[in-house]
Amino acid sequence: MLAISSATLGALAVALGSNVTRKMQWAVYIVGGLAVVTAIFTPSDRLARLPLTTRGGGSLIFYQEGRGATVAVAEQRTGDNVFRRLYIQGVSNSGDAMPSLRYMRLQAMLPLIIHRGKPKSVLVIGFGTGITAGAVLHYPDLQRRVAVELLPAVVRAGELFPENYRAGPEPRMQIRITDGRQELLRSPERYDLITLEPPPPSAEGVVNLYSTDFYRLAGKRLEPDGLFAQWLPLTTQNDEDTRSLVRSFLDVFPYATLWSTEMHEMLLVGSYSSIELNADRIANRFNQSGVSTPLQSVGISSPAALLATWVTGREGLEHYAADARPVTDDYPRIEYAQWVRPKEITRTLPNLLSLRTDPPVVGADDALGAEITRQRQSLMDFYTAGIAAYNGDREQWSHAIDRVLAADAHNPYYRWIIGEGR
Repeated sequence: MLAISSATLGALAVALGSNVTRKMQWAVYIVGGLAVVTAIFTPSDRLARLPLTTRGGGSLIFYQEGRGATVAVAEQRTGDNVFRRLYIQGVSNSGDAMPSLRYMRLQAMLPLIIHRGKPKSVLVIGFGTGITAGAVLHYPDLQRRVAVELLPAVVRAGELFPENYRAGPEPRMQIRITDGRQELLRSPERYDLITLEPPPPSAEGVVNLYSTDFYRLAGKRLEPDGLFAQWLPLTTQNDEDTRSLVRSFLDVFPYATLWSTEMHEMLLVGSYSSIELNADRIANRFNQSGVSTPLQSVGISSPAALLATWVTGREGLEHYAADARPVTDDYPRIEYAQWVRPKEITRTLPNLLSLRTDPPVVGADDALGAEITRQRQSLMDFYTAGIAAYNGDREQWSHAIDRVLAADAHNPYYRWIIGEGR
């Protein structure tokens, strides 16, 4: 309709204008006619099939234009690995490749497992591929599961991601089509866990899900001992901006912890109550089949492997954020930050990992402590290999990967990254 209206306007301007030659009139009519014909007969998903979406030999399997955004799903291949990726407005948001599965399952499961109470309710802000919401379905004893998503097409596209355990149509999951922040404003409901992984903070219109104002609002919707879990991407902003994001979190939640859910992502977990890592409670929750099976499939094989993803508590985060200026609604600087420097993860990830402390596990015996240490060393060797790959250091990459495989040869996450897994 826009193309037809523009062509009509142009034709009228030429027909009624002065000093317009006959040759120019015919040229405009022909071009306008071609525009109208093109608009009528071009398939609606034609632009979605451009290399931006289907690069790497992928194929478009879902496409829908909506009032809020255009949503697409492409099936792509990397070596022997086939996976699907969700695009919103032509920008890749997430997918079901192994790294995504790992951090999104931990996004829900990790805070539920370490929760000091008995969690009964969860709010997931941002449905996306539905993998985080699907993980919530596997956690027993929950009485209320709510997922908020702004775009109806995203929920429909979620049916194409089998790793979400059909979270969309699942009757135990209540899907609300609304803005996540507006949901918290309008509804007085409280939750034992609020977890979210919106688009990156530099994306247009998303910064208000990373601000101190938003965190204060979300904190009002937490039950006593409730946890708030915020996705922290490492590759979408410079290290200075990541410090600001952490500062925003620390300015609201007196108890804050940082976990490494994947090489390119971390997880901030905050609360108004102390966060206690109780060894027996964590083991009992992890060993439930509905919990352990989804986590083992992404390389978290045991309670020790889960605890090995711990990075630091509030003291380390305070050292990292230092005097960084927080992100607020009135000062959303992160949305207008500078372009991300090349290979910025090779700067941000080491800075965060340098904060590592031993997880303060209550009631851990020597065997659990030794296993956590072993799992942490494998994870650090894996990250060393990843940074070496970014820097083009093949020798260091090879040595580090050899150590990883020698210690944990059957880990599906490690094997997927080096091209030997799903």
